[in-house]
Amino acid sequence: MVYSHIPTPPDDGYWEALLSQGEFSAHSPSSWSTSPSRSQENTTAVPGKPEDWARAEEDMREHRILKLTISGYNKGGVLVNYYSLQGFVPTSHMLNLPRLPDIEERLHVLSTRLGQTLTLRIIEIDRTRGRLILSERAALEDENALQLWETLQPGDVLDGKVTRLAPYGAFVDIGGVEGLVHISELSWNRVERPGEVVRPGDHVKVLVLGLKPNQRKIALSIKRLQPDPWVDIDQRYHPGDIVEGVVSHIVHFGAFVRLEEGVEGLIHVSELGEHPFVRPWNVVRRGQKVRVRVLNVNAPERRIALSLRQAAEA
Repeated sequence: MVYSHIPTPPDDGYWEALLSQGEFSAHSPSSWSTSPSRSQENTTAVPGKPEDWARAEEDMREHRILKLTISGYNKGGVLVNYYSLQGFVPTSHMLNLPRLPDIEERLHVLSTRLGQTLTLRIIEIDRTRGRLILSERAALEDENALQLWETLQPGDVLDGKVTRLAPYGAFVDIGGVEGLVHISELSWNRVERPGEVVRPGDHVKVLVLGLKPNQRKIALSIKRLQPDPWVDIDQRYHPGDIVEGVVSHIVHFGAFVRLEEGVEGLIHVSELGEHPFVRPWNVVRRGQKVRVRVLNVNAPERRIALSLRQAAEA
């Protein structure tokens, strides 16, 4: 049994290849050619046994790898037998098949594959229309993913590609398997939206933080492959220092100030001005450069307390 990402359903091109057969039947896959001569009369499709449809649905759900024999072909792909059902493998989902725009030449090549066994995975089922679509490419991806799961370890550094973004992080393909870079692991800086750091299609290096094989989940990090800016922080900032920074975030209890890449300190609302009940938004704005006094540095908890009021007094 193999798990990996589920591909998008076949597009209209697959169905066109399935239904538009030219000299072959446009109604049922059972009339596809099963010999190189391709001469065959139209017959009625065999719907297949209900238990075999249920078996196919389970095989697709469990991402099972199947070994099936080619029994027919047409210009769009090949036919395979799955118990009492007939499945279709589009040419775009076959491996080691040359691109042949000439239909007659393509049919000749496909005819030579009759009787060969393919390693496949079911990617689409439509009982009502008698469609069972399989893919040789998807099966290969699953086999590669299985090998990856067997060797993957926390601490591994891998090349990956960002596939999609979510409010809570970015998904990265690391070789047929997707892992998640949580928003807190994208950068040492505060990140409000993953799109501020990465975009789909970006190539990134990631560190494997943890694995949950039973749930097929992988936790990744981008930021931990960069130097931790909080290392030796108490040697760079001391209570009483007057430093400059940029307001990065404003909340009801104060304002955060970025002192350097990945390092923020907090000006508590009581240290923004003389008035104890001042609203932070009335004193500072995001992106504003400010001079502040360092009140306290707590390296283990990654906290720096700052004061705008005391810096002004100084």
